[in-house]
Amino acid sequence: MEQKKFRLRLNLFDGIVLVLALAVGAFLLWTAMKPEIPDEAAPASTSRIRYTVRLQRCVLGTSDLIQTGDEVADNIKNYVIGQVTAVEKAPDRRRILDRENLRMVWVETEEFEDVLVTLETSCEITESAIVVDGGFQLRVGNTVHMRGIGYMGSGPVVAIEEVAK
Repeated sequence: MEQKKFRLRLNLFDGIVLVLALAVGAFLLWTAMKPEIPDEAAPASTSRIRYTVRLQRCVLGTSDLIQTGDEVADNIKNYVIGQVTAVEKAPDRRRILDRENLRMVWVETEEFEDVLVTLETSCEITESAIVVDGGFQLRVGNTVHMRGIGYMGSGPVVAIEEVAK
């Protein structure tokens, strides 16, 4: 009686599948067994900031509705984003094409106005972001959709400064 020897015959496709399965298994085992690395985030510091939002293309007279001392909220997520400390009216400026000279030029429009609203609030300052009390992340250039009593508007944050305590 002859004893049959077990012979493993693999073609190229079977070999590739076997190598991939072993690689996936090794990766899963490695991720399950590696030790956790604790996050050492820098502690957030609490301070007060003053920032300016440029509300763009507001209807004429909107700047008269905004009063110093108004509490302003984010119009999308209802975060309280600060208290108004100053309001400044500015002309609405748009870039249009000068067809004679074939270049873009700035022109002031008379139908609308821009309003520079300065807000003050307490916040947490971390390495990556400034987070206002309600959870609103603040960065220069971010668009803020804000509302107060009798008005709302949107525009970019144009300046942020820390207020001395």
